[in-house]
Amino acid sequence: MDQRSFQAAAKSGNIDQLYELIHEDPYVLDKIDNVPFIDTPLHVAALAGTTEFAMEMMHLKPSFARKLNADGLTPLHLAVDHGHFWLALELVKVDPSLVRLKGRQGMTPLLLAVSKKKIDLISEFFLVCPKSIVDANVNGENALHIAVKNNEPREGVLIVLKVLMGWILRLCQKDAERTETRVMNCRDKDGNTPLHLAAYHNNHKAMRLMLKSSNVNVNIENKNGLTVLDVAVLLRREGNRWGSWCGVERVVKWHGGKRSASLVKSKTTSDILGSKLTWCESRRTRSIRSYSWISEERRNALLVVATLIITATYQTVLQPPGGVSDSGESSNATSNVTTSGEKAGSVVMDDGDFLWLWIWNSVGFTFATLLTVSLLVSGQESGFWYLPLFIPLLLAYDAAGQVISPNKTVNDKGNLVCFIILLIWVLLVWFWDRLQSKRAKARGPKSGLVWEGFTTLDQARGVTPSKKSVIM
Repeated sequence: MDQRSFQAAAKSGNIDQLYELIHEDPYVLDKIDNVPFIDTPLHVAALAGTTEFAMEMMHLKPSFARKLNADGLTPLHLAVDHGHFWLALELVKVDPSLVRLKGRQGMTPLLLAVSKKKIDLISEFFLVCPKSIVDANVNGENALHIAVKNNEPREGVLIVLKVLMGWILRLCQKDAERTETRVMNCRDKDGNTPLHLAAYHNNHKAMRLMLKSSNVNVNIENKNGLTVLDVAVLLRREGNRWGSWCGVERVVKWHGGKRSASLVKSKTTSDILGSKLTWCESRRTRSIRSYSWISEERRNALLVVATLIITATYQTVLQPPGGVSDSGESSNATSNVTTSGEKAGSVVMDDGDFLWLWIWNSVGFTFATLLTVSLLVSGQESGFWYLPLFIPLLLAYDAAGQVISPNKTVNDKGNLVCFIILLIWVLLVWFWDRLQSKRAKARGPKSGLVWEGFTTLDQARGVTPSKKSVIM
């Protein structure tokens, strides 16, 4: 079949002619699809801007949309390059992943839209395919690199850069912070970040836009060992406009920029892996492994139980058994027991009973609180940000205990014994870890699969694996 007939139908948008050609040869589209690099009818329609024909072809042969022609371009690349806005939108509505298809030199349709300053298309592509912001070409250049390099005219660059930064700073996905870090600190083939390029071009406004990101690293070195501040100083010394480059230096220094010579020598990944495992690293690894087996349902159940224990133990402090006295001396009419309370609000029970109540109630309250924090972080992150939730509760618990205690000596004794019990528990967990670690080396049936850690007898029997220890 004459390929020119198909091209003529695609250019004119003649759908009737398309089906006439299919009537003549039902396998014609499959024959075109079998050619590795070819201008399909969809390519021709995208180039000509015949939207209805393109969408008809898109539904007949969706694979054409992902095919590269001899120039290394997909139909969406052609639509973007020739400014066919509505045709491009119709294509991505059918398949949003087309935005991330890499063509010639690794350019995606999004990167091409950035280089062509197609503002409206850039924003539409972000809406339909948010992850496309991380894509880079074969030179390692992402959308920010291209926007900064494409510096003619300057105002056009700023408009594109404003759109890109506006999207990056508004990301709220689960991995938004990681995505922002990847984009802002991406290095091209020369090791330059977008901020390096802005410094090379003496583009103050572009630098200020990118420095709004809290995840941008101003002290990354390129392959020549130059930081952004090094670039500014070097170009100033080469005779470029003194006042202008001093302004760049001030901006970079204000955001923590330093010369490469003044940076603390950082360890490589090999240095870290080859170093001795610290105690903190060991405990964190054990914690992550310990909690990785817990299913989401069991984790939620444990959180509910821990919350109930916290509530019950805290309520015991607020409303102790027998109530509290109204004055320093109070007698119980039924039991004829006189308390030794020295202040109003102390418990109506003798010192020994209160001491045991305070010890075990405090142990339960502390363990439940620690378990809650451990389950919240699950060993994956620092518990620092959860401390404001629990430290005020612990302080209020201790303050309430001081109020209801018969005297300060009893309260101090209770706190000391509680601390000793917690310390003993930590030592027991540590001892049990060591014991189980030694037993595990000789434990289990004589089986190659068990010895190699491939399976266990309990797993084969369908028994839920039990943990060696609980990390608090």
